[in-house]
Amino acid sequence: MVRKQLYIDDRHERDLKRRARELGVSEAELVRRALDAALGDASGRRPLHPERAEAVRRLRERMRAPTSRLTGRFERDALYAERIERPERPDATRRGT
Repeated sequence: MVRKQLYIDDRHERDLKRRARELGVSEAELVRRALDAALGDASGRRPLHPERAEAVRRLRERMRAPTSRLTGRFERDALYAERIERPERPDATRRGT
């Protein structure tokens, strides 16, 4: 690892401290993450934030699971017909009114 020094203005200092505290990481780690996001990797793709990468991994895992509701096919017309046949719930509120 290489040590670097840089100057930042007061606003950056306050925001950096606040965000590092929110995420529970050091200010240096937050700066490294910002550099990763800004510079990307050799392929030109930006790396995902570790928390987002974990969320993507969990979603892919759920999609592969045999009990996932995301698997299977449906017919759009059948879904519309089913919705039309169902009476509207009395407690449902209308959007936009």
